[in-house]
Amino acid sequence: MRKRVGFTLIELLVVIAIIAILAAILFPVFAKARAKARQTSCLSNARQIATAFLQYTQDYDEMWPSSYYYINKIPGGTGSSANGYVQWSGMIQPYVKNEQLFVCPEHTVRGWAPTCFTPDWIPTPPPGQTPLRPLNDKQVRRLSYVANEAVLPRMKFDAIPCRVIPDSIVEQPAATIVIAEYTNNIQQLLDSSPTGGDAIKSHRPTNAVSANGAVFDGESYASGTPVIALTPAECANAFAASYASSAMGQHHICYINPEMHNSGANYVLCDGHAKWYRLDGTLNPNAFLWGKRMHTCPDNPMVRRPDGTGPVG
Repeated sequence: MRKRVGFTLIELLVVIAIIAILAAILFPVFAKARAKARQTSCLSNARQIATAFLQYTQDYDEMWPSSYYYINKIPGGTGSSANGYVQWSGMIQPYVKNEQLFVCPEHTVRGWAPTCFTPDWIPTPPPGQTPLRPLNDKQVRRLSYVANEAVLPRMKFDAIPCRVIPDSIVEQPAATIVIAEYTNNIQQLLDSSPTGGDAIKSHRPTNAVSANGAVFDGESYASGTPVIALTPAECANAFAASYASSAMGQHHICYINPEMHNSGANYVLCDGHAKWYRLDGTLNPNAFLWGKRMHTCPDNPMVRRPDGTGPVG
């Protein structure tokens, strides 16, 4: 009688254990590789957005666009959100062609929808957002990137003292952020809607400064108010508070995701290049990347160091 040849139970258990050990070693490596690929893809998107900005400024007398403006904004009038807004992504989209470039592959909601839209415009909106009225805001369908208010101001009401700026006055364009990565936390973008309830304010810009300690906002900035660079601790407090409730009343730095990719994020700089930074690296007062001056305000206030002295480097 022939003896059956096969694996013993111990041999099978040893093989299974070896496979489990290899999987435990390799799966994190594969996960890191996939995350790195998404970071690289996002960086490529950012570079193409940077190129679109350069093309836009060339076509518009070397002027940067605003972060957004109201469609019915009338010179000498007040303007309102009644007819929607035109946002920077809508202004440069003709230079990009592919709207998918405005979406970071790491963004968990696959980009925010405009504040107001119709069901045919966004058939599957991000969680928590529904159409507000039959109106299409002039913004790409999904957006993972946010403008820096130091370079791209709000143009909401004529009474607000802010303006679009020429490229020539941006100090150190290779060290000045124009675009960062949006948060993927809906709580940080919710605000009241003109038609009632809450809406995602995906058109708003960000910044990394305070108005003499208070929230800096292009809507309410008063000429002569000292503009102070935020510290990492102030940013951390703003993020924590916005996670807990909302971004209302918090420094607008909380609109960004500072750890989208490997404890950092991709940023577009004014000279047309894109680069990965940790947030602390962008806040260094000796190499402050969020703008040396707020040229979007008529009095061109310089950004002072966190201790109130100035200017930042």
